[in-house]
Amino acid sequence: MNIKEILSTTSAYFNKYQLTEPRLEAEVLLAHVLKKERIRLYVDYDLPLSERELEEYRQLVFRRARRVPLAWLTGEKEFMSLAFDVNEDVLIPRPETEELVENIINYCKARDLTEPNIVDVGTGSGAIAVSLAYYISGARVLGIDISRAALKVAEGNIKKYNLEERVKVLEGDLLLPLIRRKKRNVDIVVSNPPYIDKREMKDLPLEVKKEPEIALYGGADGLDYYRKLIPQSKDVLKEDGFLALEIAWNQATLVKGLFDSSWNNIDIKKDYSGRERMVFGCR
Repeated sequence: MNIKEILSTTSAYFNKYQLTEPRLEAEVLLAHVLKKERIRLYVDYDLPLSERELEEYRQLVFRRARRVPLAWLTGEKEFMSLAFDVNEDVLIPRPETEELVENIINYCKARDLTEPNIVDVGTGSGAIAVSLAYYISGARVLGIDISRAALKVAEGNIKKYNLEERVKVLEGDLLLPLIRRKKRNVDIVVSNPPYIDKREMKDLPLEVKKEPEIALYGGADGLDYYRKLIPQSKDVLKEDGFLALEIAWNQATLVKGLFDSSWNNIDIKKDYSGRERMVFGCR
């Protein structure tokens, strides 16, 4: 079979299993197997696959049809135009979270913060931490996560972009490791914490249910981590420090209500789809 034939066959197969983007996913998997850019598939449309390539591809296609996340099959996910290594130990970075990172970058530019101290809580794969350090050349970023397995993935991504000097990781529960140091020297705390509530956990797509529950489940109402993280942030942020949070589309008012009178400029921002997906506050 050549590339044209196998893409056509796979797209039809994925369509039968109701994948939302059958053609795209067929191309991504084939490009991964052949170690080509997707555009090269069309340049080499008539190129036949070897038996080894066909077998490897069939195995990936079979697993994808059984809802194994695409990023796990390829081993990476693009985020902020960077390729991040991912596996079953971390939440797969989402495009929506890019907007949280973009807002922080713009915040630093607007205030001429060229060397901010940033803490990424629940760093997972390190996508937020690495992206901020990559695009803010003087930023020093600390990624905290309670999962040692997740931190191993983050460390690999930090090394991948040669950011070991400015990006570090620390195992711990939210901001407790920093609170114990009794220093308020952080310019920005950022987090995309677990925020799925008990009811919504049951209705998640099959692919998402395969991701680590610890990175998804935010308690009965989805707000457990915000209740801890918002007051904890006051103990590590500088006097004019900035807290940036990703939230679920229906949590904006509830999360804003968790900020007490010691915070100011609490701002709810919408994503590009017009949904309220971010909350910001200044200490």
